[in-house]
Amino acid sequence: MTHDQIHEIGNAIQITDDQAEMLAEAANEVGRKFARQYPALEADDITHEVVAQAMAEWGHISTKMFKAADYGRSMFEVLHFLLSERASVYCGRQHYAYMMANATAIYTPREVRALLREYYFNPDAWTTPVKDTNHGVAVEANSIWVNLADLGQAMERITAKAHDTILAAYGPEDLELPEPDKRRVSEAVAQLTRELNRHLNKTNTNHEGPGARRAMSNEDALYITRKQGN
Repeated sequence: MTHDQIHEIGNAIQITDDQAEMLAEAANEVGRKFARQYPALEADDITHEVVAQAMAEWGHISTKMFKAADYGRSMFEVLHFLLSERASVYCGRQHYAYMMANATAIYTPREVRALLREYYFNPDAWTTPVKDTNHGVAVEANSIWVNLADLGQAMERITAKAHDTILAAYGPEDLELPEPDKRRVSEAVAQLTRELNRHLNKTNTNHEGPGARRAMSNEDALYITRKQGN
């Protein structure tokens, strides 16, 4: 959304020219940022949504901006933060609505991090459950479903460097692997997310070409042996 569009709409709620320019810049940045995190959503849609919300709440938002110095921040930083809060809620709702309405699943890096941290390296998560008398469980607003076998196949298809980074970051503590750099972890998780989405959302998931198989490391062998023994 452009500065002129915001300024034209904002005249009715007394947004100054400088504020309109700041809102346009911050909203476009937030739109691009969250579009990278939520592949099913368009940056322009996110931008328009946060601008609409900001204008509807401009009295509250402008008050927060004028108090920026109290937070040790600039007015732009406060505005960017407030727009990001609204984008996070909007994108979360849209993302789960999309997943529930479509057979196609699109996972985000944040979700994949949660799966790695809470489930993938937990042997109990791989245990076959007993008979489910409730015929499944309710899907809550903040819940995610994934077949861990799909995640495991995606793990087999990422590069050895990314795999080892994820293992060091999220794997069993008794492996005593050195903690990897946060940037490398983010890149590895992003690669795994892309591979998981690609694996789930293409017709032919069989791939026997170069890169499809990789020699198993000692750490992997230890992990799988431990998992199978539980």
